[in-house]
Amino acid sequence: MQFLVSNLALVANFVLSIVLARLLTPQDIGIFSMSAVLMAVAHVFRDFGVTAFIKREKELTTETLRNALGVLLITSWSVATIMFFSAPYWAHFFHEARVVPAVQVLALGFVFIPLGAIPMAILSREMAVEKSALITAVTSAVYFGASVMLALADFGPMTMAWANLVNIITTGAMARWVVDRPLPWLPSFRQLHDIVHFGLGNLLTALLKAADNALPDILLGRWMTPAAVGLFSRANSTVNMVGTALLPTVNFFALPYMAKVHHTHGPVAGEYLRASSLINALMLPALAAIAVLAHDIVSLLYGRAWLEAVPAIPWLCLSYAISSLFTLSAPALTGVGKPYAAIGPNAVLVAAKVVCAVWLMDGTLHTFALAVALGQLMSVPYYLWIHERYLGLRWTAWIRSTMSLVAQALLVGCVCLGIRQMLPQDMPPWIAIVVTGVCAMLAFLIGCLLLRLPMADELKRLQHALMQRRRSP
Repeated sequence: MQFLVSNLALVANFVLSIVLARLLTPQDIGIFSMSAVLMAVAHVFRDFGVTAFIKREKELTTETLRNALGVLLITSWSVATIMFFSAPYWAHFFHEARVVPAVQVLALGFVFIPLGAIPMAILSREMAVEKSALITAVTSAVYFGASVMLALADFGPMTMAWANLVNIITTGAMARWVVDRPLPWLPSFRQLHDIVHFGLGNLLTALLKAADNALPDILLGRWMTPAAVGLFSRANSTVNMVGTALLPTVNFFALPYMAKVHHTHGPVAGEYLRASSLINALMLPALAAIAVLAHDIVSLLYGRAWLEAVPAIPWLCLSYAISSLFTLSAPALTGVGKPYAAIGPNAVLVAAKVVCAVWLMDGTLHTFALAVALGQLMSVPYYLWIHERYLGLRWTAWIRSTMSLVAQALLVGCVCLGIRQMLPQDMPPWIAIVVTGVCAMLAFLIGCLLLRLPMADELKRLQHALMQRRRSP
């Protein structure tokens, strides 16, 4: 259910990105991206690891929830105040005055976030799939409608800012409505030590991840133009289509599931490898196909005005592929009670990307994307060391599992490249995507079976279940 609704939400956001690309300019989207990146970093301080703490706790008492609310109110409202009044300084940094109102409207969302953050964390902890799916469905519809109406009303870069505020209020109201247990309205500040200590580790890790996500908008916004930020944002969203479809479901279950495995069985290395293989058997081939079909996808979805984003997409596909191999690292480390362990690899990752960007940047999106991919690659050895030390996962076992996934992705990528080169270059993009996509699906299935990936067993189980359902009266 969660996967289905997440994918319906993906379709809605996917359609929305296409609509907004036609209604707004690259500059409009770039200005919002430069504003939103600040909010992404601020969100880390706002959460302070509280939601992860709630998901991992064995028992939740009313007093624990009141203390969690106290932490959230302090951090969220402090962040809202700082961001609202510092907006002019961010505008000066980016040399763009229209950043000010966008940042200030986004800052208002932090006032309302604490009321929805705790019930959403409880639903995730309890794996209440149907209720979470209902919230996702309603909020996706509200965000879609608000965004389109505001864009049609010529709100420009403020379109997504106001729609985001509406979405936050709707999410909080829905979450408090559907959760079964009574929730505190009044905070407590008596016993904050455990939450703050646990949250600090998550805070530093999440801050580094937010900084990693923010780097393109900050560096391109500073060195180039809002239009370049908008183009790179579209390249990013094109590459991240598969992640947007799959990762919400993964993130919903990953931390509570890894914590449950740890509490019940102890070692998580085996389950980590199996789950990571299932995720990346889908992610890596899809990224290979997107890299090959980048020109067709951008032409079909966004129009010729966005084709300057295409050269960045293959390198971003490589970067996302490397990142995807470690999707479960932070949840697994947090699940075994080692949230601080993920700080080192993420610090290396951010530093490597900055160094590579300074070294390679020549004013083009292509070289910037190459720098991002190289930085991502440089963080791999540190991740492997952390896995072996805290998860008991030997790097040789990780290599064996990963090589099979890489072989499958290369098979799909080569098939896509061969088919696309045989098709006429002036063929309508949608036909090229459909024809190549069908061949990619066949290559994916063959790769799963030939390489004996865990995904092959899942596909066989799915086939068996479908055959049983057909036979049943």
